[in-house]
Amino acid sequence: MTNEERQIQETLRKVAGAVEIPSFQMPSKNDALQVRRRSFYRSKRWASIGIASAVVLGLLGTMQVSPTFAAYVKSIFTQDGFDEGLQQAARQGFSETSNLSVTDQGITLEVKEIIADPAQVVVALMIKQSDGKQLLPTYPTATNTESNAVKLLDSKGEVISDDWGITFEENGGFIRFILGQKGQEPLPKTLSMHFDEIGDIKGNWKLQVPVTMAKTTAATTVLPVNQTQVTKHGLKMTLHQIVNTPTATRIELETQWTEAAKKQLEQEAKKLTGKTTNPDYAPFLPYQQYRLGYYYEGADGSKGKERIISNSYSIDRFGHFRWINDDDPLQKGKAATLVINSLHKAIPYDMSITFHPDELNKKPVIKQVGEDIFTLKSIKLAKDDDSEKQQMEMEIDVLSKDITRIYLPWWVLQDGQGTTYRAKMGHQSKGPVDQSGRERATYKIRLEDSSHWEGGEITKLPEKLTLRLDAVQKKYPLEWRIPVTNQ
Repeated sequence: MTNEERQIQETLRKVAGAVEIPSFQMPSKNDALQVRRRSFYRSKRWASIGIASAVVLGLLGTMQVSPTFAAYVKSIFTQDGFDEGLQQAARQGFSETSNLSVTDQGITLEVKEIIADPAQVVVALMIKQSDGKQLLPTYPTATNTESNAVKLLDSKGEVISDDWGITFEENGGFIRFILGQKGQEPLPKTLSMHFDEIGDIKGNWKLQVPVTMAKTTAATTVLPVNQTQVTKHGLKMTLHQIVNTPTATRIELETQWTEAAKKQLEQEAKKLTGKTTNPDYAPFLPYQQYRLGYYYEGADGSKGKERIISNSYSIDRFGHFRWINDDDPLQKGKAATLVINSLHKAIPYDMSITFHPDELNKKPVIKQVGEDIFTLKSIKLAKDDDSEKQQMEMEIDVLSKDITRIYLPWWVLQDGQGTTYRAKMGHQSKGPVDQSGRERATYKIRLEDSSHWEGGEITKLPEKLTLRLDAVQKKYPLEWRIPVTNQ
């Protein structure tokens, strides 16, 4: 086995063993406009430009397939660790190898392999130094979003998309574009790459890579649905179609509130005005902050894993969205039913607990709101890794039958002098269900002084604090069943 083969084998092993990014994230003011992408393999380094652009850029370039690599593995996408849709498409011969590369400053960028269908374009890359060893650009220098560009072009050379994500392991990288975000789009014909910087090395790497989609387009089927249902909350849901491509089964859905529902939401918006640590966005929470849960059911009644439709594209500020959501392809010819079974919706909430930190650390403080139980378990000072400033760190348990998420801006902490502390980091973990059917969720949140733009140093814990919760996301049952057999 050559050195390159060993490097490839090590990369594939790491890909298979990597873990998913935690899903608990803080929304921005336009959180509903952002796209959360399904990770195409289990990598802790996956990033989306729309969510974390600083992580993504400055890492890439171009490529070609070496005979050694091709001899070692027919397709990198067939390896364990990639999602089943990519593996299946690669096994069926839908991936294309490339012999394109570009070299500058002793650095060669190689495009190894591409899978492209109407749902997504995924590209496998390698970066090599002049001695043939792999180069992994460093995270701190991967921030040049202006000069480093990767785009999909149509047959006329017009940009279809420059919204992409990347992950890097030691010996290679993977770019992913999600197609169809703007509705009907022309198919991509070219992957255009132009980089002025890789890691801390400046140079000029340009490459035009053909994107071939004839086979995958021919293998794609569209099931028109065009059915509408209105929930008891007044959310009008229209399922336009189901698209089956070699790599994915895609749901294309549109949602908007009825006029009667908007009147109720207007009252909820008034309750939230001026609240949370993001008061400008708070009045739009009732309109925009919602998700739909779903699963696929087999002909024998077997139930697949429940998931959340989360890739939303805003049509207006009042909760009118387009949604596209990709899963592994449904099995061809086998009857299946799409079941949209839950609405996850933000609502105003009123929970307030006053406590003394020194007493809390000796004995947890408990507050019950309806059937929901909140337990403040601990509070301490902890140094922030980025700013190296001391901040407060809290751990809170929530027992609830229907609270499914609490976003960071909804937690508000105040001391006796009126200083407000905002939650800037958080982690949510799920626990067991109690005898009353309430699920346990543990929140660990890091709080900083909001009177300072970049967060001030907290030198000691205040004598008295009040924790307030202004909104929560609750789950409501639905039962909309749509036959979606992949023919």
